[in-house]
Amino acid sequence: MHILITGGTGLIGTAVCRVLHTRGHQLTVLTRQQRAPEAEVTFVTALQDCAGGVDAVINLAGAGLADKRWTASYKREILSSRIDLTRDLVEWMAAQPEPPGRLISASAIGYYGASEEAVFTEASGAGEGFSATLCQQWEQEASKASSAGAQVVTLRFGVVLAKEGGALGKMTQSFQLGVESWLGSGTQWLSWIHLDDAVRAIEHALGEASPALVYNATAPEPARHRELAREVGCQSGSWIKLGVPAFAARLLAGQMAEELLLSGQRVLPQALLAEGFEFHYPTLAAALDNLQARELSG
Repeated sequence: MHILITGGTGLIGTAVCRVLHTRGHQLTVLTRQQRAPEAEVTFVTALQDCAGGVDAVINLAGAGLADKRWTASYKREILSSRIDLTRDLVEWMAAQPEPPGRLISASAIGYYGASEEAVFTEASGAGEGFSATLCQQWEQEASKASSAGAQVVTLRFGVVLAKEGGALGKMTQSFQLGVESWLGSGTQWLSWIHLDDAVRAIEHALGEASPALVYNATAPEPARHRELAREVGCQSGSWIKLGVPAFAARLLAGQMAEELLLSGQRVLPQALLAEGFEFHYPTLAAALDNLQARELSG
């Protein structure tokens, strides 16, 4: 297949390109900066430069939610990088002589809002807050591609754990100094997924003859933040245990800390499991052991 990918130079996108290339697909990546072609992909800076018929689109682009404090200007950037680009993408798809048959569009589990008690599946309703509103608008924009005949599949990603990049390095910086730390109470839920399984979930959505319309791209066993701290602490040999008070996180990161760091949601991948998807890393311990082994092997 000829697949157009947005966000193809990010954490998930880079891994997706690597895997899809090995499967023999032709890949075109939409990027903001001009880049020389590589063995596995062709880069374009504008949609109209995408040559040849496109069979499917994978939409992963978006400014990092946890990269900066949520100022008014950065909120606008977060919204624009997802919603405006998705709108342009859908309009481009509709204008093609033979529109792509499938759009795999990213979203996030922030769609459900935060809760200490609730268990969320793909059938759960939308929550409240900036993250939830963002995800709802993002998904609504992507859904318009169905008017052009495309099958729209949404993947709501949890926190992606990877050897390099992503949230894990930021969340565990103190462990390098021998300090096992967590934010706030540490009881907030962390619905996560290993990068390899995130890529495999995209492949699943791309390859299924009749995929679900929405998938939670999360491991089947969510964990609490204290559990993450304990697992990483055991690996790193941390000898000091120290919680970061909630007020300090709020002071440093404001609303972003409140929605992303001090609260969470317990999300289950019901649709993936129902379709027989097998996670390579279903538990936090298995995922962290694998990432540590990769780091040690270089």
